[in-house]
Amino acid sequence: MISDSQENIRKALISFVVERVLLDVGKLALDDVGDRLYKKYRCYFSDCYEHPEYLREILYEIFGDGYNSITAKIQKRLADLQEEKPIAGFLKVLCS
Repeated sequence: MISDSQENIRKALISFVVERVLLDVGKLALDDVGDRLYKKYRCYFSDCYEHPEYLREILYEIFGDGYNSITAKIQKRLADLQEEKPIAGFLKVLCS
């Protein structure tokens, strides 16, 4: 059974990785994605772990087909954890 603390750690990790990748693209990209997540879904980066489809949709709206490069960078940063089912599930939805 997965403890709440393990879930909170995964949630924080996903949030950190997503924000870091977007910040590497540019502060404007980070701010734009964050703003759109909140305006459209009333969620924050920390909610993307539970709702990767929201993040995928917003990334596609902003970057078009270029969103694949963003999701690939997120996937690369999480490569060591892809064997964990929750992380694998997040990546499957995000990268589909």
